[in-house]
Amino acid sequence: MLKKKSDAKTWSERIFGQAKLGDVRRTQRLVKVGEMLATHTGHSPLKASEGDSALCEGAYRLFRNEMVDADAIAASGFAATAAQVSEYKELLAVEDTTTLSYAHSATDELGDLGGKADSHKRGFFVHSVLLVDPESKGSVGLIAQHRWCRDAGQRGQRRQNKSRAYEDKESYKWQYASEQMENQLGEDMGRVISVCDREADIYEYLDYKTSQGQRYIVRAAWNRKLSEEENNLFGSVAQTPSLGEHTVPLAQRGGPHRRVARTVRLRIHTQRVTLHPPQRRHNELEPLEVNVVLAQEVNSPKGEESLSWLLLTSEPVSTLEEAQKVLKAYSLRWRIEDFHKAWKSGAKVEQRRMQSADNLERVAVVLAFVGVRLLQLREGTAGEDKEADAPCNEILEEMQWRILWATTEKKKPPRKTPSQRWAYYAIAKLGGWMDTKRTGRVGWEALWRGWFRLMDRVDGYLSTRNLLGDGEI
Repeated sequence: MLKKKSDAKTWSERIFGQAKLGDVRRTQRLVKVGEMLATHTGHSPLKASEGDSALCEGAYRLFRNEMVDADAIAASGFAATAAQVSEYKELLAVEDTTTLSYAHSATDELGDLGGKADSHKRGFFVHSVLLVDPESKGSVGLIAQHRWCRDAGQRGQRRQNKSRAYEDKESYKWQYASEQMENQLGEDMGRVISVCDREADIYEYLDYKTSQGQRYIVRAAWNRKLSEEENNLFGSVAQTPSLGEHTVPLAQRGGPHRRVARTVRLRIHTQRVTLHPPQRRHNELEPLEVNVVLAQEVNSPKGEESLSWLLLTSEPVSTLEEAQKVLKAYSLRWRIEDFHKAWKSGAKVEQRRMQSADNLERVAVVLAFVGVRLLQLREGTAGEDKEADAPCNEILEEMQWRILWATTEKKKPPRKTPSQRWAYYAIAKLGGWMDTKRTGRVGWEALWRGWFRLMDRVDGYLSTRNLLGDGEI
């Protein structure tokens, strides 16, 4: 619940308190810095310290300290996530890669981000794995992350992929993430299903997951050959009888691939197939048995691209209910994109300025966990997904909702606790949101801005009450 996540000090102790930085004082400083950046999300250490010169200097000394390992900071956060896994029957490990792009003095030490030949973009590639509860659809925490800089001299190496060993390719990141997860989770790895987009449709990765008994759902990118059959993958599954239909909500999307929000009806086909291994120079691969779910849109609107998913999975798919479970799990893969947005737009990781790539990486790791916290705060107030009459005291403390009421409604609070939906839109309005598009959906920044403005008001009220004596809102 939101009130449990709003205590930045408790949160920072849980996330960073286990960090092994070679000196307990460094860990203590990390906890204080984490609390500061979580309390004043999106601000630089200078602004977040609110004039406390010792706290500000301590933050910069921590990030500049060569003895502080970014991976050690991350490992503490991963351990905090792993400690929660046993509470869940099943979790989804949604994962993907993003870039962190910078344009300041430290960029000479950063990596090439691709693009045009004359591009000057520099930064990190980052592959992150976020655990999500499929029942509540809530984000649990980061469980793995790998960051690297690409040498500009590697441009064009994709053409040489067939001659390079699998372990030397960037595509090995998917298997490396699973290895990181298993190191963290041990026996609890069996509770986790990796959920990946088409970039993970790599034969070696599927072979690794299968041989290790790890669970996965991967969207197919290649129309692979099937062993001892004339058909290829897509054609073979499409010819099987339909098990039934499934509906999924499709969110509105802007940009070059613009689309309107709609509910999509999908016709479901399933099959168990044996994939024919591709030819590899460095190793011999065996045929691989996988389950397949094909979901194709029925009667897509005119002018809209028809939705079609073909998913490779370790999960059973012989019944409609089993296939629907796989589709529901895959539909939550987009949560990793929400994390990237929280990290960049909310925690503003790409706006940080440090004097070296190592210093910048330390900041980025701390802000990754701040980004997860923002994601959880947003989920805790996601009003359109909640019951309209559910009381808001399940997500807000009484003092918080009363101050929110006084700020936005400007009248005496009601005797009955208002709803969670009211709290959602009240926080959004406090953040400057206006429903100009008549969608009823609140943007990320407006919700975060409203939440932190509310916390400022709560802090201001508590400070005034301490000076003047107890009062009542």
